[in-house]
This record gives sequence, C-alpha cells and structure tokens, in this order.
Amino acid sequence: MQPGPQLPTLTSVLSFAFAMVLVMRCAGRRRPYYAVWAVGLAFFGLSSAAEAWGSASGWTVGLYRWWYLSGAICVAAYLGAGSLYLTSSRLVHWLAVAFVASGCLPALASGYLMEAIMGLAAAVLLAATRMRDTKSFASAALSLLVLGTILAGVRVLTAEVNTALLPQPHEIASGQAFPEGVRLLTPMFNIPGALLLLTGAGVSAVRWREAPARVASNALIALGAFVPSLASSLMRFGDSEQFYLGQLVGVLCLLGGFVVSDLSSAQPRLRPSVSSGPS
Repeated sequence: MQPGPQLPTLTSVLSFAFAMVLVMRCAGRRRPYYAVWAVGLAFFGLSSAAEAWGSASGWTVGLYRWWYLSGAICVAAYLGAGSLYLTSSRLVHWLAVAFVASGCLPALASGYLMEAIMGLAAAVLLAATRMRDTKSFASAALSLLVLGTILAGVRVLTAEVNTALLPQPHEIASGQAFPEGVRLLTPMFNIPGALLLLTGAGVSAVRWREAPARVASNALIALGAFVPSLASSLMRFGDSEQFYLGQLVGVLCLLGGFVVSDLSSAQPRLRPSVSSGPS
C-alpha cells in the first residue's frame, strides 16, 4: 500500500498545536525549555507538512530542501537542547559534550574534515563553558545549535539537488537527492539530540520512587524521539509503510509525556540537579 498524505497531515497539525501549547506555557511560566521544545515541535510540523504536500502534489526542489532542513536537521536537536535547561548535573553536561563530539564521527570517517572540525569545535566550546560557568551551559548549547542551524541551512539551501532522485508522489522521502557532504550533517544534529532525550529519561528513572509520574513523562518523551527513528531505520530495510505511522506515534508520545507531567503537578517541583522532564 502506497503512503498517502493523511498521516503526515495529522502529524503536522498535532505538532503545530502542541507547539502552541508549549508557547503558552512558556509565556505563563517563563521557562525557556518550553520555548525550545516549541521550536522543535514547529520543525516537526514543518517537515510533516512538507511530506504531506509532496505526497499529494509531488516534490519540488524547494520543498525538498525545507523538508530536509526542518526534519533531518532540526527536530531532534532542538528537543534535546530543551532538556538541558532542566538539569545542572555535571554528568549530563559532560555527556552532552561527548554526544556532540560523537555526532562528528560519520563525517570524520568519510573524510569530510571541515564539517567534522566545526562540530568538534562546538564540543570544545561546550566543554570550556562547562568548566567556567555551569549555569550558562544550556544557553551556550542553544546558541551553538542556532549557529549550527544557520550554517547547515545555508548548506542545505544552496547544495545541488539531484532532481532524478527526488521522491515521487506517494513515495517516502529520503536524503538521497543531496550530496554525501550534506547528508553527513544529519548525525551531527540528530545524534546529540536523540541521546540527550534518552539520557533525560534515564536520569529521571533514577529517582522513580520520588516522582513516578515524571518518570512516565520522560519515558514517553524519549519514546517520542525513538519511534520515528525506528520507523526511519525500518524504511532503510524496505519497510516504508510504517514510516508516517511512526512519526504520528512519535508526536503522540511527546504530547502524552507533556500531559502526564502537567496533570501530575499544577506547580512543578523540579530538582535541577537530576530532573530532565517537562513540568
């Protein structure tokens, strides 16, 4: 069965709606992680909208570029960056530095030294920030992410696109129409973002006896990041029918994680050194 635009359209609507809820929470509670997560969900909505449009009407070069930038580059990275505002843990911060460095390994192994050096420079700057001022670590990470997004955006929006490899209508999109140097930017953003979300769930689970609802919330958020990645991996092995369903399940898990946390406590009581989920 060929995938149609219905599932990515629903995913896009839910993502934008969820992003608006987070924006309102940020305005009411003045907590930056709501804003960062809203950005991540807005990118999720943009990429899903592009998939729906391409599936229904066909892919153009411009649509393909914006799909890749929003979905392959930004979603996991901004969701992961938001979680850094919820912890001052030394371990989590140094793991974040390691995650950023590890995202450069595919580029390094493939001989794209300039991309790898820029990513490693970001890891070094984060390490220097951690040694000098713990309180500014999350903001420094976000600033580097924004700068990286701009640089990646310039690369994605100006790179040559092989129009013969653009997805056909009702075909799942992939990054194959871009040169390898552009595709290798993806792990530099996705690896740190996804691993930070998973780390947040793990750190929260350590104190599950004190806050079981928060553990459930973080588990749902981590699942929301993992399920779309799993669906994307299955697509590489020829199982493309589950890709859009995986994206929809992912955004529903993210929404569920937020709702569980929000219902568990009207006034969040975070332990900054260990907490890593929404409140």
